Amino acid sequence: MPSKRRLVELRIPSLFGYEKVAMATVTAVATRAGISAERIEDLRTAVAEACINAIEYGNSAKAEAPVTIIVSTDGEHLLVDVKDRALGDTKPQMGRMVDLQNPPTGPHGNMGLFLIHHLVDKVDIVCRANSTHVHMAMRLPEVLVH
Repeated sequence: MPSKRRLVELRIPSLFGYEKVAMATVTAVATRAGISAERIEDLRTAVAEACINAIEYGNSAKAEAPVTIIVSTDGEHLLVDVKDRALGDTKPQMGRMVDLQNPPTGPHGNMGLFLIHHLVDKVDIVCRANSTHVHMAMRLPEVLVH
């Protein structure tokens, strides 16, 4: 298994709008890694959804509780970890599958988690008493892997 190399660590306040800082950071790193523009858009959306969930549900939108975003590589994947403080009552889990032509209504439709799971190559969500950690992986272009 290739070793993991940390590229960027970012902490944002739990305020809506700061997910855009994480999106811009991930875009810059993914561009340098040679990931295609289409896949970068997928990754940006997944990161935004993970950050919004961390802000809203994980940290209860308490500005002083940071969301930590770590971008790294294992040589085969660009890895993005989004971590909150688990101050909220909810624990993330994959809900029922969503029909993208008829998105769910209501505030808790699991659309964000659905998108994350479908836009990146691998997702793992770890819930602990003091944090929720969303691990996302996107395969690097073959030319960089070999």
